[in-house]
Order: sequence, then structure tokens, then C-alpha cells
Amino acid sequence: MKFTKRLLACLMLVCMILSLVACSNQKQTESKLPEGGQTETQEPTGEAQRTFAIVYPIVHPFFEPIGADAEEYAKTNNCTIITKAPDSSNAQQQIEIMENLISMNVDGIAIGPTDTSALVPTINKAIEKGIKVICFESEAPDSDALAFIGTDNYKAGRHLGEVIGKNLNGEGKIVILTGLPTQFSLNERIRGIEEYLAEKYPNIQVVDTQPSEGDPQKAVTCTENMIQAHPDFDALIGIDATAGPAAASVWKAKGWQDDPDHLILTFDDMEDNLQGVRDGYIKAIVAQRQTTWAEQIIDTLNALCDGESVEAYNDTGSVEITINNIDTYVDEPSYVEK
Repeated sequence: MKFTKRLLACLMLVCMILSLVACSNQKQTESKLPEGGQTETQEPTGEAQRTFAIVYPIVHPFFEPIGADAEEYAKTNNCTIITKAPDSSNAQQQIEIMENLISMNVDGIAIGPTDTSALVPTINKAIEKGIKVICFESEAPDSDALAFIGTDNYKAGRHLGEVIGKNLNGEGKIVILTGLPTQFSLNERIRGIEEYLAEKYPNIQVVDTQPSEGDPQKAVTCTENMIQAHPDFDALIGIDATAGPAAASVWKAKGWQDDPDHLILTFDDMEDNLQGVRDGYIKAIVAQRQTTWAEQIIDTLNALCDGESVEAYNDTGSVEITINNIDTYVDEPSYVEK
């Protein structure tokens, strides 16, 4: 009988302890709840973030704002951005960057191919692995890339051809300073210039074309070499983003500010080029609409990942910049050939 009473007392004590522990746990749980009584994990967390990579043709200030804009836009578009670039005109480096991104199994890649042929197998490999790949700035037309965003560089070349013809009054000699000789976009610009001049201004002659490989110092050397070899030239035509600043520095050294006999007509609204227009060294610029590329890259990659169809070729156009519209050109419509 005594044993039974002791057992009953022990059982009652255990029940009291368990009750106190339960109350304590309940109070601790309630103390962690935010206002409104909803737990932090009660709501679904949503889809996992996608990872997109932007691979530039080369390290250059022209491309840096595109990456910065993409990172900012990505904050509200459920993705993170990786930016990569070869540090020189080296297609193998860009291939290695692509291979690394494939091994990371990123969701999408936007690439500006350094070499339009050499990158084709790697672009195709990424697509075979299920990665959405598009091109921007420069195309790889023989690849399986799913879309292109950027300038129709042949049309932009024809645009600069019109600017050349207008500024030389239909006749003269020009030298051309380009960048990477394997870059499709640059070669398309040159083709556009040459074909437009042949059609509309046959008395304008291209007397020399030299590549700088995208190296600013080599661009200066090439400029000096062409001037020395062709002292009767009338205009230097810049094809890539390094050409205008290099030519302007040579013009400054020679005191050719506002010199009507030696013009610089170039591509890309880099700040150095815009300053060259303000200072009178650069006569005109044909600029791309690269400030729109970041959002279009992310929207396109997201659409592809969602299984949606996208525009296969998105030409963002070009605009001419002179001292007369240097502060307003961003609001002007894109060029249409007359």
C-alpha cells in the first residue's frame, strides 16, 4: 500500500514537471513571433535565385557600366550576376572563362565573343548542358546562341560612312584604326563603312587599316605609324573604344585642335571621346545604345529560363554625336539610313 502511494506521488510529480516545461516552451515560442503572430518561416520563400554571367570581350571601361547596371537591375529580378572578361585579346582566356561557368552550372550566360569562330564550340557546349546562352555587343552567327542584343554593327558602320562622307564633302583619304582583328562587331563596322563609301562616296579612299588589339598604348603607336606613312590623309576613323582616346592624345601632341585638315571620326561615347568633342579634337562620334543592354540581357535570360520565346535579334541602334547635341543625344532617336 505504501509502495502504491509512493508510485502515485512520483507520477504526479513527473506530470507537474512536464506541464511546467511545456508552458516554458510555449512562452519561448511566443516571444520569437513577430507582430501579427506569423512565424518568419510560415510564408513560402519563393523560387531559388538564378545565376547569370556576363562575359565581356576584353577588360575595358566601356563594358564596366553594363555589369554595374546588370547587378543593380538583378536585385529586383530574382537573379545574381557574375561578370568576367579576358584581360587581353585572348580567345583562349574567354574559352576558359566559359568552361568554368559551364562547370558552375550557371543558369544563363551573355557573352561578347572575342573571336567569333573560336568561341562557337564552347557556346554550343554550354547550350547542350542546358545553359541559356545569348550574345551581346558582338555576334557569333555560326553558333547556337539563342539571341543577340546590341548594335547591328554593319548598319552602324554604314552610319559612320555617312558621317565620313558628310564631313569630307565626298572626297579624301582616310586611315582606319580598329581593335581586335578577330572581333565580329568591329569587322562588320569596317565592312559597313567600306560598302557605304563605295556606293555613295567613291572618291573617298581607305589608304590604311591597322589593329590595336584593344591595347590603348598600341592604339597610339598605330595612329602615329599611319600618320607618318600617309601624311596626306584627311581623317582617322576609329572603330573600337580605344581608338578615339588614342587619336585625341596624338592630336593634342601635334596641336591639331579644331584642325579642318585632320579629322577624328570615331565610335563609342566613352567619356574621353566626349571630352575630345568638347575640346575640338574629335569631330563626330557614332555611339551605340549600350545603356539599354543590361536590362535587356537579364529580361531575355529570364524569359528563356521560363521557357518563353524571345526576339532572336535585337538591334539597339546608333546615334551621331557632335558638339551641337553632345548634351542631348541620349534622348534622340536612333539613326535610320536615308
